[in-house]
Amino acid sequence: MACLLWAPSQAQESDDPPPAERLPLAARSLLLDVTRDSEGRFVAVGERGHVVHSGDGREWTQAEHVPTRSTLTTVASQGNDLWAGGHDTAIIHSSDGGVTWDLVYYDPDRAQPVMDIHFVDAQTGYAIGAYGLMMKTLDGGQTWDEFEVSFDGWHLNGLIDLGDGRLLITGEKGFSYLSQDAGETWETIDMPYPGSMFGAVRTGGCIVVYGLRGNIQRTCDDGQSWEQLASPTENSLAGGAFREGETLLVGNSGQVVRIGADGAVSAEKHPSGVDFAAALPLDDGRWLLVGESGTHVYPALDGEGTSG
Repeated sequence: MACLLWAPSQAQESDDPPPAERLPLAARSLLLDVTRDSEGRFVAVGERGHVVHSGDGREWTQAEHVPTRSTLTTVASQGNDLWAGGHDTAIIHSSDGGVTWDLVYYDPDRAQPVMDIHFVDAQTGYAIGAYGLMMKTLDGGQTWDEFEVSFDGWHLNGLIDLGDGRLLITGEKGFSYLSQDAGETWETIDMPYPGSMFGAVRTGGCIVVYGLRGNIQRTCDDGQSWEQLASPTENSLAGGAFREGETLLVGNSGQVVRIGADGAVSAEKHPSGVDFAAALPLDDGRWLLVGESGTHVYPALDGEGTSG
């Protein structure tokens, strides 16, 4: 492992980036990821360091303090702790439901955006990103060490925990990776489609991977073998979520793809027509979607996506 490149205790005051601006329409700006903490609160992140939080997924409030204006591409929860990352290799942390945040890692000279963060427990977490970025924390996110792992410089887009120390990374140009030893070593997976995969979601006993041009791939043996699902769209798919009996994938131009418990795949367009980046199930049976113009629900509320 390489040594830590930046930490709050090592930074001079002049090194600190400007904080995110508080704006009245932050919840309607471009949002790129959403999560839910152990208290059931929703937190979404996006452009210009915007962070918004909600108790019900409908009414949103902007965070009081976010210590960066870097675009935030990912947010993850571990108990009551929240972690977000994005451009300038920025990683921020909140312990109060997303109301206030601290900067724990920042290195704009790297030009390697963080694309996904995942914690396997309260102490152990991973951050992956552009050009083969891979970092790990063993102290609850206080420090982040870079792994000396070669991913041939390809973008690492999503990370999913398969349990028992097994991790799966979805990547660029058809390169995805599997670890059997908690990320110490990685093997390249031979995927059916040789294009970029943007994320993965666990769907009961299987894993669905989605990405460029609407491609959907599935494994039901922890990544040992893969099948290409017949996709009803060529719109790229950027986000996905699962609840009992159904998987929802979302992407460009309002694209929504549903995969039923029987494996049947169907598609429709959200009336907003915006590009979506992520999805989560809501308690009322709908889905929360984030992307262009902030937050949306699916099925859409009456009047959403209409003019006037």
